[in-house]
Amino acid sequence: MASNGSSLTPTHYWGLFALLLAAFLLANDYTAFSPALPAIQKTFNVDITTIHWVVNAYTLVYGVLIVSTGRMADIYGRRRMFITGIYIFTASSLVGGFAGNIGTLLFARAWMGLGGALAWVAILGMVFSLLPRDKAGLAGGLILTTTGLANASGPVIGGLLADFASWRWILFINIPIALLVILLCWSKYPPASTQRSNKKIDYWGVITLCGSLFSFLLAMDLVVQYGLSHFYVWGLLVLSIFLMIFFAVVETVDPNNALIPGELIKNRGFIAAGLSMFFVAIAFFATLVYIPQLFIKVKGFSAFGAGLALLPLMVSSGVVAYISGALYERLGAKILICAGALGMCVGLFLLSAVEPQASYIRFLPGLLIVGSSIGIYSPTIVTAAISVVGPSDSSLAGSIIYMFKFVGGALGLGVNATLLAMAPNIAVGIERAFVVDAYLALLGFLISMIFFSGLSTKTIR
Repeated sequence: MASNGSSLTPTHYWGLFALLLAAFLLANDYTAFSPALPAIQKTFNVDITTIHWVVNAYTLVYGVLIVSTGRMADIYGRRRMFITGIYIFTASSLVGGFAGNIGTLLFARAWMGLGGALAWVAILGMVFSLLPRDKAGLAGGLILTTTGLANASGPVIGGLLADFASWRWILFINIPIALLVILLCWSKYPPASTQRSNKKIDYWGVITLCGSLFSFLLAMDLVVQYGLSHFYVWGLLVLSIFLMIFFAVVETVDPNNALIPGELIKNRGFIAAGLSMFFVAIAFFATLVYIPQLFIKVKGFSAFGAGLALLPLMVSSGVVAYISGALYERLGAKILICAGALGMCVGLFLLSAVEPQASYIRFLPGLLIVGSSIGIYSPTIVTAAISVVGPSDSSLAGSIIYMFKFVGGALGLGVNATLLAMAPNIAVGIERAFVVDAYLALLGFLISMIFFSGLSTKTIR
């Protein structure tokens, strides 16, 4: 339903409202679980390595499938994939809300990742198709503003529900919102003509990559229980390596439909952007998950209080992301990317150096630096990665960069959970995790500094 004129009708506004509401729903759910993890851990009486799968199950499935779901949207139509994704997300939220054991909850969260990936890849294209072409800037701004607001409010809403109702309501509250989205989309966003793509979905690529990452994460969990030398651990690590090699081979069989096309792999700037995003994402995900746990389990904050404690990080991230576009035009990509990655490193070192029993004020500099740094870094690295490929590959490039982000976050949480479980107490474990993550962010900075050329250019070459 592309509009060539500049006038907006009530149908445009209702359709836009439905899409932005869906964007808020998905982005809010992603951060809402951070302060609720201790409550979920208490409900099911599981260890810290297991409870992180509540985030990892969603993140890993979402990250690995986001590229393939983009292809599905091209083949079957964005509106159809969007509604299918919201249906899956809704049904999975219901199952997860009523989960009687941790296995059922993790199963539901994995399916929520599938639903989220299906819906999200369609949202941006649908918004741009709905609005007139002369309002393209408005479309992008609305999406960024909505997701920023959702990410900032997620920990507060999740903490509030965990404290005064139940963590299950983080899932239950999705259902009426999602049903409203479906109703509005069916009635206010008319079906567009589907232009079927000749591309195919790389099912084997998805299976092998997901299997490799899952095997590695499971091995990290079992290290705590059995030790690094146990047969189960080594067996899973060998399986992970085998599947990763198989993935690399599969990608060469049908390069035109590969999950990560060969021409992008050969693009030095693009791969550098992906690897940098991978390492910096580890640092950011760790902060998002472990700061609430530190405040709840060590400092005695409530879940709601821990959610509020994250606000400086989330708000500074949103504010800086909003102005990063103007900075990008004036300073270019490399300066902002390097500053963001280095800022993440500095912020995490500051957080690791604060005594757990210190006042909350002592944590503020680290939180503000981490938030501002990711606000500079994230939109710039995505824009820069898209700018180094041809226009025909821009959507695919954006999806792959997000895959690096979420896969890095999932792997980082798995490794960090192992560090926490092997530490004498959670305070020491979080301190060690933040130090390791700071060095990984530093690695992201070094990749950006060495492999990105053009300090003052607006693109990476």
